Amino acid sequence: MKKNLVLLSSMMLVILIAASWVQPAQALIEDWMWLDPDFRGFDDFYGTDVIAYTEGSAATLAVTVDNIIPILPDILNVSAVIVGFDWGANYSSNDVNMDSPYQLNSREPRRTFVVTFTVPSITVASNMFLHVYTINVEYVNATTGPKQRIDTFVDTDDSFAVYSSDQGTAMAIRGAIDLYYTSLYPYSFADVEAEILYNKGYAEFLRGDTAYSNGDFATAKARFQSASAFLDQAFAKESTRWAASEDAQIAYYNALANLTRIQAEAAMKEADARLTEASAAMTEADAALANADATLTNAYGWLAFGIGWILIGVGVIVYGLRKPKPPA
Repeated sequence: MKKNLVLLSSMMLVILIAASWVQPAQALIEDWMWLDPDFRGFDDFYGTDVIAYTEGSAATLAVTVDNIIPILPDILNVSAVIVGFDWGANYSSNDVNMDSPYQLNSREPRRTFVVTFTVPSITVASNMFLHVYTINVEYVNATTGPKQRIDTFVDTDDSFAVYSSDQGTAMAIRGAIDLYYTSLYPYSFADVEAEILYNKGYAEFLRGDTAYSNGDFATAKARFQSASAFLDQAFAKESTRWAASEDAQIAYYNALANLTRIQAEAAMKEADARLTEASAAMTEADAALANADATLTNAYGWLAFGIGWILIGVGVIVYGLRKPKPPA
């Protein structure tokens, strides 16, 4: 009896395990991301991280759905991807619908679906608080013929902000100038007037931050615009100073180059003059040498002439000595 009971229990366990293997596919919302929001990050007014779109702009949500058991015949027929907001509106993806569901299986166990919609005005979706949204992924039993919804996967978040027009503009300007006012210092500028303009702009930047934190978005926009204008003027002054300094340096180096050229030309003229003098001295030396040669030749002639006369005299004397004397 006990053996039969154990055998029966074992068979039931096998049946339960087998049944679990052939259950319909299971899925999950693996991830989602808001694409190109007007602002993403910490917002001083709300005091937390937000995803923000300005009223009237286009918002886009990418939802990735994963079939967590992508083994045939476990397939997932996604029939709807919907995001619903606390202002009472639901927005559906155009990628799928009940008539044309998308099948996730072993060949493609994961797919990203896109939901796009126009953000309502702040009269519909207030900008005074953050909004809760819920993501619903529905799937059905088949892709053809009569279909029946099997289940819905849900995920939710509460960090969606709808900016007013002034609020969106204020944050856009702030984002453009924030790096300059948080990384530069007054002494970063060489021009005194540029430094003064920067300080004025930084004061406006801080006033804008205060106004934004208090929910006065129109004033915040005006302050940030003023801060941006002062920053542009500071950079223009600094640029003018550097341009003037660069021009002065170029003029200096040009003058130095001209002076060097003039000095080089003078040195070349002096060298030419010395070369001319040397050439004249060489010519004079050649003339003196020629004159010396002529004088030497003349001296040799006179010497030969003198020697000739000396020889003649010697001959006469010898002849006189040897000439026979007449008999007495």
